[in-house]
Amino acid sequence: MSQATRPAWFASWLIDGADSAADRAVSSPASIGVGADLIGFGGGQPASESYPLEPLERAFSRAILENGRAVLPYGPSQGLLALREVVAERLGRRGVNVGAENVVILTGSLQGLHLVGRITLDHGDTIVTEAPTFMGALATWEHQRPRYLTIPVDEHGMLVEALDQHLRDSQERPKFVYLLPTFQNPSGVSLTLERRKRLLEIAQQHDLLIVEDDPYGEFWFDEGTEPIPPLRSLPGAEERVIYLGTFSKILAPGIRLAYAIAPPDMVQALLRAKRGVDFHTDTLLQQAVVHLVRDRDFDLEAHIAAGRGLYKQRRDAMLDALESTFSSDSRWTRPGGGFFLWIDLPRGISGEAVVSAAMAEGVAVFPGSIFYPNGDGGSNALRLSYSNATPDRIRQGIERLKRGVSAVAG
Repeated sequence: MSQATRPAWFASWLIDGADSAADRAVSSPASIGVGADLIGFGGGQPASESYPLEPLERAFSRAILENGRAVLPYGPSQGLLALREVVAERLGRRGVNVGAENVVILTGSLQGLHLVGRITLDHGDTIVTEAPTFMGALATWEHQRPRYLTIPVDEHGMLVEALDQHLRDSQERPKFVYLLPTFQNPSGVSLTLERRKRLLEIAQQHDLLIVEDDPYGEFWFDEGTEPIPPLRSLPGAEERVIYLGTFSKILAPGIRLAYAIAPPDMVQALLRAKRGVDFHTDTLLQQAVVHLVRDRDFDLEAHIAAGRGLYKQRRDAMLDALESTFSSDSRWTRPGGGFFLWIDLPRGISGEAVVSAAMAEGVAVFPGSIFYPNGDGGSNALRLSYSNATPDRIRQGIERLKRGVSAVAG
């Protein structure tokens, strides 16, 4: 949308946002792998064969027949108490000890990010993010036109000492730090326990709020290795970490149901903002998930464990295919869980050009550049998702991707 043609009633942020590379990447069905014989490594879709269809059918039927007149009127903005209790109980097993009063039910995690922005950001404020970071988060804040202080990521997560040094050397005071510390989107890396503790120390020293986005934390692969505890579970996190989790990844992405964990004063601010967005999350859906979790014929934890096995198999297939197909002048991450890995192509090869060439070969990927808020990185990189393709399709897709890279390299 050009300045010359835009209607006068559009907000100024929309001019830039509508034409952003990230928006174009996710708005096309083809880009996330929807199409005849198109192999999708673009979007992070959970495996469609993992959806618990029959248990969901039972759960929704019970929600209608047993609770319909109670849950179909307008409901509480904070969410149904029964579901908030489920969330608190499940998080307690991961060391996040909270009560139902600390839980806010959300219409997807993106709503949580949007609400955090509404209650914290003024026009032009600064947000700290990883570089690269989840590009979907950036869209939730674009109407506030924030500045981004981006901190590099290595194989052990955010370089937290670089953040500390910048804050010491600068007068800049960010409103919050946003990160995905566990099986990060887009790189797949995880912040070490030592760095998590150090980040909390830095946040304390500089009075920073932290937003911990944790959609993949239950999908760890390596047997015999204890999952790294969430930031929110560590000492000192209670008053300065907002934790976001979701049911969408463990059940199905069309189930737009997530939650925020926050201190009491932050809960009230989030609820005030939520009432101005959708008032409350779908209460029939909330009640159905309560029935699903309590269904004696459905074991949610076993379902999640099966997902871990499925995604591990797919990660291994992608790593094996990359090893056998790509040369040593390309480098990629080796995630211990989650849905994604990151590949750096040889210098001089444009990731965006490879995306187009790969699409012509029948495989969808995302360019690395869209994951850098300031547009200053990832020019020769790609994000690949292995979550929604079978091992055979993954092997085919990597071969197609190599042909796309070769076409660009000449």
